[in-house]
Parts: sequence; C-alpha cells; structure tokens
Amino acid sequence: MCDLPLDVDEFRSLIGELVPAHQQSQVLSALELPGATETDFDQLGTALTGEQSGSGFIFYTSTGAHSKVSLWVAIKAEMYDLFCTKSNKYTAERKEGVLTVKNIVTIIATAVAASFNVALGVVTGAVTLALMCVLKVGRNAWCAINEPKLAAPN
Repeated sequence: MCDLPLDVDEFRSLIGELVPAHQQSQVLSALELPGATETDFDQLGTALTGEQSGSGFIFYTSTGAHSKVSLWVAIKAEMYDLFCTKSNKYTAERKEGVLTVKNIVTIIATAVAASFNVALGVVTGAVTLALMCVLKVGRNAWCAINEPKLAAPN
C-alpha cells in the first residue's frame, strides 16, 4: 500500500503548480484547518466541483444539469481504489513506488477528467483536496470512513 506523509510544503508547491488560480485559495485553506474532519473536506470538495452552491453574487438563471453521478464521489472512489484496495487498476503504480503527491494528483485527475469528459484543470483542485484529506485524516481511518456500504438484502 501507499503510505505518504503529509508534507505541507510539498502540497503548497503542488497547489501553485497544478491547481487553477481561482481555486488555489480554497485548497490552500484546507492545509490550515486545525483538526480537519472528513466532513470539512467533503464541504470544500463539493464546493470546488460545483455540487454545492454557496451564497454569493452569482445568480443562476437556468436550471442546472444535475448529473446522477457526483464528481466528488467519483474522485473519492478513485482515491479509495488506490489507497484502500489491491485492485488491478493501480497495481503498476503501487509496484513501481513512484507514488508522490504530484503523481497521485495527476493520475487520479486524469482518470476522473477522462470519465467525465472534462478538462483536467476542472478536477485538479478537488483531487488535490481529496488527497490532502486522505493524508490528514490518515489512510486507515479514511479508508474505514469511505468503505462502500453493501446494500441490505431484500
């Protein structure tokens, strides 16, 4: 499995390099959250992906195209697949030992962007935030919180 330490300086550098300028302050603010929880990151993540609308000066003039699949949930599912399972999808990355913070963000963002047919920059900030959450909360705790729940038998 992949056990990366949370390196704040590495994240700051990554955010400056990969995260779009309009998202950088939100993602950087997550580094400074004392005692951050999964819920804190979920709120920030859904705000970055546009799945949670906050109050502001933007007035929506049409009904949104609500997808049945959440971009934030898809990002977390990819993180779960990489950090919490031994699935074949990320076997090569795990074996090669090249999983740095930058590589993980790039790999996950590319996978999610391709599956949603969006530009890489659309998801990079949210993927960075999700990885930060995994490392801040702790991989084992994060995996336990995000373990898919099996449906109850009928």
